[in-house]
Amino acid sequence: MIDLKVRGIQRHLAATIGETITRYETAELLFDDGTWGSRPDLPIRLYTGSDRLLAISWSRFDDLWLTDDSSLPFPIGDSTIRWVSNGVEGINAAVGASIGSVMLGKGEMSIGGNPVEIWTRLVIGLDQGWLEVFNALDENGYAFHADRPAGVFIPCLPGS
Repeated sequence: MIDLKVRGIQRHLAATIGETITRYETAELLFDDGTWGSRPDLPIRLYTGSDRLLAISWSRFDDLWLTDDSSLPFPIGDSTIRWVSNGVEGINAAVGASIGSVMLGKGEMSIGGNPVEIWTRLVIGLDQGWLEVFNALDENGYAFHADRPAGVFIPCLPGS
C-alpha cells in the first residue's frame, strides 16, 4: 500500500517540482438554510504558475487520492458546492512559495491500545516552509510549518 502511494505521489507531483503555488481552493457546501460551510472531505486544489492543477484528498481512512483535473474522489449527488480561493488562513503562507520536495509521512493511530501503521501525511517542502495535507478522520486537515515537521517520512521526490 505504501508503494502505491509513493508511486502516485511521484506520478502526480513530479511535474510540480520547481513550480510556484499561485493559489489553492477548498470546497464549501450550501446548506438548506442558505448558508455555506466548509467541506474538507473534498480535495484541496493547488494551482501553480504554469496553470498546473493538483487535487489532493484523503477521501477514506488512509486512501490518498491525487489527480491533475477537477474530478472528485466520490459523487456529491445534488449538493451545491463552491470553491473558495485561499480560504484557510493557517496555510496561506504556502501561496507564492516554490515546491521543492514531497514526502509521505506516518500518521498516528491505535486500535485497542495497539499501534497501527498508517501513512496519512502528505508533506510538500517549499522554499518558505512545509505544507501538510493530512487525514483528519476521513477528511483533509491542513497545516503550514515554518520548520520541517516532526515524524517518520518517506522521501518521494527530490530534496525530501
